[in-house]
Amino acid sequence: MENRMLMKGKNRNNIYKLIYESEGISKQEITRILNLSLPTVSQNLTELKERGLIAEDGTFESTGGRKARVICSVDDFKVALGLDITRNHVSLVLVDLKGAILHSNRIRYEFKNEDSFYEGLGKIIDNFVEESNIKPEKILGLGVSLPAIIGEDGKSIIYLTILPAPEDLYNRMSKYIKYKLEFFNDANSGGFAEFWRRDSQEPIVYVSLSNSVGGAIMYSQSAYSGMNQRSGEFGHITLVPEGKACYCGQKGCADAYCNAKILSDLTEGNLIEFFSKVEDHDPVCLKTFDEYLYYLSQLVCNLRMTFDCDVVLGGYVGSHMEKHVEKLTELVNNRNPFEKSGNYVKVCNYKFEASAVGAALHYLDDYIMSI
Repeated sequence: MENRMLMKGKNRNNIYKLIYESEGISKQEITRILNLSLPTVSQNLTELKERGLIAEDGTFESTGGRKARVICSVDDFKVALGLDITRNHVSLVLVDLKGAILHSNRIRYEFKNEDSFYEGLGKIIDNFVEESNIKPEKILGLGVSLPAIIGEDGKSIIYLTILPAPEDLYNRMSKYIKYKLEFFNDANSGGFAEFWRRDSQEPIVYVSLSNSVGGAIMYSQSAYSGMNQRSGEFGHITLVPEGKACYCGQKGCADAYCNAKILSDLTEGNLIEFFSKVEDHDPVCLKTFDEYLYYLSQLVCNLRMTFDCDVVLGGYVGSHMEKHVEKLTELVNNRNPFEKSGNYVKVCNYKFEASAVGAALHYLDDYIMSI
């Protein structure tokens, strides 16, 4: 009996995933692709439709006989919230089952370890949900992205220096938030979002180039977290022994040479303006960017040598690298003893709010697996 129930659940999940991954599919195609009987497929389709997970959307062109109905997934049947917290801003996204952003907002909201901050954050989230016109019961949970090393429980903080956050941050926040809550490392979340969007299931290394530098090693939709949850701390790889001071207290870390503030500080914090000036051949910005690319190429080459897979550039800088990735790749190839024409340096798909999206997607991924 137990084996029969497991098989039934597996069939249902396989049928749903096939529909989910298609742009629309017929009952007959599902039967053929999964090698299941028509009664088994029909029974599962009825159940999925009654639950609201799938719907019929027109018919296919006839090939003789009755036209087959188009079966598709209902992408907003469930949604999830993602929240990215930085020192001066919070970013919120609402994401559907396909990973599409239904609603987003970035607000200047300085982090303070005060009840007024957490209470205000709860109100921001409530207002955001109300603006989205999504019923709260559809929301699976809120994933919170933080520039921190997070414990395996998704609640505890192992290491955090960028924000003046308390050890009991989870408890302080959850008092004012109505939804299921879990913490995620910001770079791991960005990497998860990026892996979700890729057609290939090949491993990637994701490098988050924001006001701090981090990253994630992604394979099979999982991040390798390491024995101490510190995997992917690429910002603290030594690039220049005894070089520039890093916020961590060491010298010569990649973060000191590759964080976004090195660029945006030249344009009063406006990274868009910095890249606009680079395109206009502003001499100061060009010189700074050339030096930035020099050190970034060292970091990327080190990661390529270590992991031998695509390196995806994300974060604030990554979102502006489309026009410059060829130059960076050339610099990396010059340092690479094995490849001189490799195209393994990639630019992120999610140009903005990748960490918030990734934090939300964890809920959706678990939900899809449970259907």
